[in-house]
Amino acid sequence: MGLPALGLIPFLGPLAFPVALGTIAVGGFILIKAIHKKPSYHPGSPIITRSVMVKSNKASGNEPTGNAASKKTEGQRSSNETTIIIAYGLGVVDTYKKVKKGRPSQFGPGNFRIAEADHIPPLASLRIARNHERLDRLLQVNPRLHEMIMSLDYDPTGQNLLTMRVLYQDHRDALTTGNSRESQVSSRLLAETILDGDAALMLRKAFIMGHPISSRQLREDAGLAAPYTDGNIDMSDEGTMHYYRYGYIELVKAYHKKGLINKNQAKKLISWVERDMHLDRDTQEYEEILDYIKRHFRVFRW
Repeated sequence: MGLPALGLIPFLGPLAFPVALGTIAVGGFILIKAIHKKPSYHPGSPIITRSVMVKSNKASGNEPTGNAASKKTEGQRSSNETTIIIAYGLGVVDTYKKVKKGRPSQFGPGNFRIAEADHIPPLASLRIARNHERLDRLLQVNPRLHEMIMSLDYDPTGQNLLTMRVLYQDHRDALTTGNSRESQVSSRLLAETILDGDAALMLRKAFIMGHPISSRQLREDAGLAAPYTDGNIDMSDEGTMHYYRYGYIELVKAYHKKGLINKNQAKKLISWVERDMHLDRDTQEYEEILDYIKRHFRVFRW
């Protein structure tokens, strides 16, 4: 019942074997430590040690603007959180069937509600785009993006589409997950962006709406109640930011490899993610998403 069963070996690569041998002996202890219910530091928790101002893209130097995202966090990722990130492969990117196969929830009741595979972009947006009248135009603008949408015809659950392994509660709290009104509005906005054919813009918006922290910010700024999903493992905002940053960079690399974005777009996107721009309230993408939610939330019908 050691950590190798949780997918540690493929995550660590060449270091896997010696680490796995050492982990077998202590795996039971680490797993118990990980699952043990500690005080909540889940995004949205009132338990904090300091506030961090996320620099706005409109700021110069190191000074944040007044509208920059203010987030509450522990300030430093704990060694226990690093162990959890590695042990459960948080941020790992692969096809849904591979991420799902290795997710911890399959290894016993003690791992219930720990990690899930999150489609980025979400299946809901791809399904909306699949049935849209503008789909044929996309074939000329971005054939690879069109191909990804059409794959739903023979792969309706997206088994072969890219996903990222995330904590259960982080997945459920993202705007792109679930059937709430704001989630459906967000999925439609992302579908419209997909149909425009700009895959880089699609990823930037998907990264914002797929992140639990920026999703919380968007709901707050739109005057909506931010949900709180309880999970079996809690993590500080700093830990959440860390593994999402890693996963988003891996997604950019994967989509570049698939040909949806070019080398220059990938380079700019990686820099964008490294600077945590997906958490910045001042980006054009954030403002567009917020405006769309505000305009469509009360009039949207389905």
